[in-house]
Amino acid sequence: MRPEKVLRDSPWPHGHPCWVEVQVEHVGRASAFYGQLFGWTYLDHGPDYQHYLTARLDGRAVADIGPRPAGDTTAEPSAWLVCFAVDSTDEAAEQITRAGGTVLLPPLDVGTHGRFAVASDPAGATFAVWQARAYAGTQIAGVAGSVVWHHCLSTDLEASLAFYADVFGHTVSRSSGPDGEKHLLLELGGRPVAGIGEAGPEGPAEGSSHWRVRFGVADLDAALKTVLELGGTLHEGPFGTPQGRCARVADEQGTPFEVLEVGEPV
Repeated sequence: MRPEKVLRDSPWPHGHPCWVEVQVEHVGRASAFYGQLFGWTYLDHGPDYQHYLTARLDGRAVADIGPRPAGDTTAEPSAWLVCFAVDSTDEAAEQITRAGGTVLLPPLDVGTHGRFAVASDPAGATFAVWQARAYAGTQIAGVAGSVVWHHCLSTDLEASLAFYADVFGHTVSRSSGPDGEKHLLLELGGRPVAGIGEAGPEGPAEGSSHWRVRFGVADLDAALKTVLELGGTLHEGPFGTPQGRCARVADEQGTPFEVLEVGEPV
């Protein structure tokens, strides 16, 4: 199940991961880190949008990097936030509550870009929903320098599976890795859109439910060298996955993410 290159300029289907973003203490340091690691350039949206930066790969939108809210004294490292496309953010927020989740940030308009809300599933994994207007979401995926996969680790797998089926219409399929390990996939229309599994008891952010974001790199060993040279850390790996060689790392501010070897962009 190797990642496939996707180019998109229209809104993503309801229930499909459509965007990732991160809020960090030092936006300049984060943009420099990811720019050198992934080759990103940036569009600054200006003071009306708190100088959020949209990362671009070959001129196409990949992700957002923004500042932590004023007054946020959370000691925990930032985390990449996975956003799911929805037809209506307000209806999705209501469905999230009915399905046992929690709306953490009620629906709000992000200028003319779209309508946004943040929530958590019944096991506590945080995610967002996005109703696209002028801002469709990710314009390139599946290649080095872009997001190639999203997966959730849950402390209550059955509750999470039922929740995502109710809210987004996901169905579940099972696959086996090269070592015989079982993998659960969330699907839309018979195509996998994300992975899901049980949260383990060890390691950073383990023992709690959370979504992980996996970015593609051309050469994993070279990417890990760059991560360390830029002040990041290696948490785990390299290890094998059904998609290829992967590692779990953190940027120089401690934000965790994964990198997957996908080869050079085609």
